[in-house]
Amino acid sequence: MAQEQDDDLIWRTAWDWVRREHDRENFGEGSRVEMVAWLLADPAHRKAYDKAARLWLLTGLVPPTIDVDAWKKNQNRASPEDAAPSDDDA
Repeated sequence: MAQEQDDDLIWRTAWDWVRREHDRENFGEGSRVEMVAWLLADPAHRKAYDKAARLWLLTGLVPPTIDVDAWKKNQNRASPEDAAPSDDDA
């Protein structure tokens, strides 16, 4: 049970590092030094990080199931009358 919790914490931390690393505006040299120190602290950290980085890459290759921009445009075009059922719809 304790090993499973440790593995889960390592995975969550690895995923956080991958996510943070791709936030280029907020990932400076200090963050990079901290991340490298974490990676070097335990081989399990690097293994989890590599797995998380591959997952990040793969999810970027999967096309979205919905075009969010088009959906938002359609929502903005819809008038309140469009949303409310009319007497003719019954």
